[in-house]
Amino acid sequence: MDQRTRSDDLTELMATWADNVLSRVRIAVPVKLVKDSDGQTVEAQPQIQGLALQPDGTTKFIDLPSFADMPINSHGGGGITTTHAHKEGDEGLALMTQQAFEVWFQRGGIQQPGDVRMHALSDAFYVPGVRNQTRALKGVSTTSTQTRTDDKQTVLDVSHMALTSVRKDTAHQVNDNAVQSQKGSSSHVVDAQGIQSTGGKFFWNC
Repeated sequence: MDQRTRSDDLTELMATWADNVLSRVRIAVPVKLVKDSDGQTVEAQPQIQGLALQPDGTTKFIDLPSFADMPINSHGGGGITTTHAHKEGDEGLALMTQQAFEVWFQRGGIQQPGDVRMHALSDAFYVPGVRNQTRALKGVSTTSTQTRTDDKQTVLDVSHMALTSVRKDTAHQVNDNAVQSQKGSSSHVVDAQGIQSTGGKFFWNC
């Protein structure tokens, strides 16, 4: 039992009441996927434990239940959407909504909430990409936007200077001055002056 409930001090009693209310308000929690996604929803395990009141009045941290059928927040707009594969072990954020949204999710449009519950664990969207420091990405560009594999063996890089795609030792770049392709020691450059190729063998189909 919270010792403040034994106090006659109104301020302490109000603080206890406020803490009790806030402890029931769920906003967001880091999660890890427990299985591969179908591309529409995910099932994930919360990575922060919850504090539970025990019968003897003490509290104990416990694992929260997994969230099933969380809709995925896929970035998109204007008729274009970026999609990703969501695999077991991926991390992200479960974002709880203020009210129950299952009726809206099923039908769209403006709807009444299907239940009076608020900030419930069952009403969450999955926001992918949140990571803990043990899984921090290495070699993150600070000057461009990249779509890349975590190991950086495949990279699509967009900057103010160029569009570059890389797959291991193969690269292709388009910039203001030229179009360039490279595979190992072989390269091909097209610019305003002409075409320049270097490499061991050349094949021309005319």
